[in-house]
Amino acid sequence: MTKGTRVTVDLGDVELLKAVKIAAVEQGKSLREIVIEVLQQWIERKKTLGDKDFQTMMQTVNEYRKTTGLP
Repeated sequence: MTKGTRVTVDLGDVELLKAVKIAAVEQGKSLREIVIEVLQQWIERKKTLGDKDFQTMMQTVNEYRKTTGLP
C-alpha cells in the first residue's frame, strides 16, 4: 500500500459510523484497519465469484498502471 493514500467517504449515516467505531474499539483495531480489511474482503469475494465487473475493473487498473508507470 502506498503510504499517505487517502480517501474521503460520506457514509450518509451517523449511526453506521458509530457502529463501525464501536466495533473497531471492541476488536482493538483502528477505523482505518477495519475499512482496509472490509475493502480487501470485498475484492477477494469479487475475485472468487468470477465477477465480470471485477475483471473489467482490474483490466482498467492494469491499463492505467501501464500508461502511468505505476506498480
